[in-house]
Amino acid sequence: MLHDGLTRIQGAGVEKPVSPDNSTSPQQRALAMSVHLGTASGALWGLLSLEAIFVEDYRMAFFWMFLAMVVDSVDGPLARKVNVKRHAPHIDGARLDDIIDYINYTFVPIVLLIHAGWLPDPASLWAAVPLVASALAFTNAESKDTEEGFFLGFPSYWNVFAFYVVVAAPAGSEWYVLLLTLALSALSVMPVRFVYPNRFNRLRWFFIGGGIVWIASILLVAMLYPNAPQLLVFASMAYPVLYLVLSLWLDRG
Repeated sequence: MLHDGLTRIQGAGVEKPVSPDNSTSPQQRALAMSVHLGTASGALWGLLSLEAIFVEDYRMAFFWMFLAMVVDSVDGPLARKVNVKRHAPHIDGARLDDIIDYINYTFVPIVLLIHAGWLPDPASLWAAVPLVASALAFTNAESKDTEEGFFLGFPSYWNVFAFYVVVAAPAGSEWYVLLLTLALSALSVMPVRFVYPNRFNRLRWFFIGGGIVWIASILLVAMLYPNAPQLLVFASMAYPVLYLVLSLWLDRG
C-alpha cells in the first residue's frame, strides 16, 4: 500500500500544454522523461500479468502485479525529485499515472477474479460494478486531498483484494467474495476517506515502515503460492486491516 499512484485528474477543464523551461538542460529533460517512461512501463507489467492469468500461472501473475505496485510506489517521489512538471511538462504525469493505475489496480485484478472463478455467474456483469465504480473514483476531481494526505473513497486497491481472495479464500465462498466486491465498490464512490501513505504525515513510521514489511511478506506468500503457510498469509493481512481501521479512525479525527 505504499503506492504513490492513484492520483486523480485535477479539475474538469483541459489545461493548455506548458512550454518547456528554456533553462533546463538536455540531461534534466532526459531524466524527467525517464521517470515518465518508468510510469508508462506499468502497461507492460499489466499485459504480462494478463498473459500469466490466461494460462493460469497465478504465481507469475502475482509477480508482475507486485512489480507494477513497486514501480508505482516510487515513480511519484521520483517525479517530484526530478521536477518533471518543469523539465517534461508536455507529458501529463498525473493523467499517465491514472491510466496505468486503472489497468494494474483495477482492470487486471478484476480479470484475475473472473478467470480464477471467484465471481459467481454472470461474472462479467458483476465485474462491471467495480470497473465502473473505480473509473468514477479515478476521475473524481476531489478524490485526493494532498494537503491532509487522504484519498476520498476506497482507493481502488483491487490488486490487494484479488491477491488475498486467490491465496486465502476458502472454496465455495464466491458469494461472500461478491458481497465484499460490491461493498468496496460502494466505498469507492462514498465520502469516506482513506490514508494516502506517501502524503500522510501522522503515523508515517507505520504507513511507510509497515508497508515495506507488508510488501516483503506478500512477495514471500506469492513465491510460495499455492503452498504458502496459512499462518504467513494471515500474518501478512495485519497491515491491510490496520490500514483500513486507522484510515477510518483518522478520518473521523
